[in-house]
Amino acid sequence: MKPSAPRDYVNAVDHPRLIAQLLYNRGIAAADVQFFVDPTLTPEHDVFDLCDMDKAVRRIYRALLQQETIGVFGDFDVDGVTATQVIREALTWLGANVVSYIPNRFTQGHGLHASGVKWLRNQGATLVVTCDCGVSDLAEAEKAASLGIDLIITDHHVPLSRLPKAAAVINAKRPDNRYPYTEFAGVGIAFKLMQAVYRGRNDASNLDQLLELVALGTVADMVALTGENRQFVHKGLQVLNGTTRPGLQALIQVSGLKPGVVTSGDVSWALGPRINSSGRIDDAAMSLRLLETSSQEEAERLASELDAVNSQRQQLTVEVYEHVLVNLAAQADRPLLFASDESYPEGVIGLVAGKVSKEYYRPAVVVTIGTDVCRGSSRSIPEFDLARALEECSDLLVTFGGHPMAAGFSVSIENLPALEERLVALAAERLDGMDLQPRLEIDAEVPMKALGGRNYQLMRMLEPFGQHNPEPVFLSRGVEVTECRSLRNHEKWTSLRLRQDGILWDAVDFRTLRGPDDVPKLIDVVYTLRLRRWNGEETLQANIADLAPSTLD
Repeated sequence: MKPSAPRDYVNAVDHPRLIAQLLYNRGIAAADVQFFVDPTLTPEHDVFDLCDMDKAVRRIYRALLQQETIGVFGDFDVDGVTATQVIREALTWLGANVVSYIPNRFTQGHGLHASGVKWLRNQGATLVVTCDCGVSDLAEAEKAASLGIDLIITDHHVPLSRLPKAAAVINAKRPDNRYPYTEFAGVGIAFKLMQAVYRGRNDASNLDQLLELVALGTVADMVALTGENRQFVHKGLQVLNGTTRPGLQALIQVSGLKPGVVTSGDVSWALGPRINSSGRIDDAAMSLRLLETSSQEEAERLASELDAVNSQRQQLTVEVYEHVLVNLAAQADRPLLFASDESYPEGVIGLVAGKVSKEYYRPAVVVTIGTDVCRGSSRSIPEFDLARALEECSDLLVTFGGHPMAAGFSVSIENLPALEERLVALAAERLDGMDLQPRLEIDAEVPMKALGGRNYQLMRMLEPFGQHNPEPVFLSRGVEVTECRSLRNHEKWTSLRLRQDGILWDAVDFRTLRGPDDVPKLIDVVYTLRLRRWNGEETLQANIADLAPSTLD
């Protein structure tokens, strides 16, 4: 349970006590509340404070003046695909001849790849802008230079101690960076570059229509929704809810969402996974084409295909997760969990690692074993920096990169056992003495009736929700379960009717996996709230995070 907000804080915030508590829990100083509830007030900093931004803009303008072909090299996740489209579209408006390239996860892997760079050079590109990748790809940058290509790297991953050879390296996490905000997604860095290119132009306001792409990539990549990211997503959701982009209109439709009321949660749980799915199962070119197309017919076809691929991805994730749990049965007491197998599809191992890390509250690594090279994906907890750990294992790795909480790598099959041993040893050293138990952080204990009406409307001011600004979590005690049944032909997912103080609530439980026969009749319940829309009506629904037999008489 989060500690109660001090009285002087509550008095200084011009909102009801519950809302003040939620703001306090998120570390929002009383003086900053106005900027938080209205992100448009957040001041933007000088984009040229980002290292190398002046060099990048000069090189792009030279390319425009000399009518060079500009290549854009992206990544195959939502962040990389949206960043690619932001740069492709913005440069095309300026009259540039732009060609784009998204690598294949299965044949090329993450990051800048020499074959992709060579393909762009064969299309005539003499300048290549990377999106969401490149900052750790030293050899590939050298290869680009040898082909006569100038690189502008835009990336948000943690840089190595040495930067790649490039005309410009734009990354807010560079240690010599002057820019005061560092938590951008790759698409945020790409957008900052385009802001710099457009600065002073009469058509600079056109960039705002690209904010729907920035919002998609920022939310899907799970970066902190603070500062400028919060502003990007706030504005971007407004654009998305009035989108004229056929691909996004079709994707909203096929996802079962209502145009005009799409939230950051809808991006996380519906739109983002569908855009991501093509790169996880096959080729991300389908997702990029969805964002590019001006054809309604093509958009509907692509959205339908992505929906089907996403269903396939969901089933595959469940199957691999269950297999990984069996493999990890003997590792429950280890500080880092490490599972490897030839059968694990590379496209879902990151998702599986995330589920394992969340379930056990440990850093988790899942590896697809190949004939010569193995590819791994890892997810962590705040107490263990994965990016730093992988850098300390760089002598064993072929490639690596990522964030403190999520990272990927490739390793030769001969070095795989040594890598596992070293990562477990690093985790044992850094997590020694810590109580590594999964926990739920609860914002407030309230009766359920306190959450409807005006309080719920005021809670909406905290949106968009995401990393560092999670959906509010509540605890209510002594709640009666009047009905509980299995949901969607899944015996461990349940739909419930709850009653407290004479008020009935609908609830769903995808988390506890108890099943109807294991749910007590009187419970203490931890949950978040969602607005459920059905047949034109809106009702509040509790999404259960945990429950237990009630401690109240």
